[in-house]
Amino acid sequence: MTVSTPTAAPQRAPLVLTPRQRNWLLLVSYLHLEQHKADKACTLLRLAFQSFPEDAEVQRCLALAELQGGSPVAAARAATRAFKQASGALRIPVGLVFAKALWEQGKHEAARDFLASLLTDTQS
Repeated sequence: MTVSTPTAAPQRAPLVLTPRQRNWLLLVSYLHLEQHKADKACTLLRLAFQSFPEDAEVQRCLALAELQGGSPVAAARAATRAFKQASGALRIPVGLVFAKALWEQGKHEAARDFLASLLTDTQS
C-alpha cells in the first residue's frame, strides 16, 4: 500500500530587480496609466513593490494605479504606506489619493475629516 503525502506548493524565489529595472517599470507603468490601462500598471508596480517595499515613489505610484484601477481598498493601503514616508509637498498628493480611496469606499465622513486635517497640517 502506498501512501501519498500532499506536496507543498513550490516556493517562489523573491523577485530581485536592479534600480535601473525599477525605473523602467515605473516609466512603463506611467505610460500605461496615461493610456487608461491601470490593470497593466498595477501588475508592473506590484512587481516593483515586491523588490522595493520601502520605496516611497513605488508606493505612491501603486496607490494611484490601484485607485484608477478601481481598487480603493488596495489604493488606501498603498497610500497609507506612502503617506507615512512622505514629507513636505509630497504629503498633499498622496493624501488626496488616500482621501479619494476612502470616498470611493463610501467612507465620506472619514475622507472629509482626513482632508480637513491634511489642509490644517499644511497651513501650519
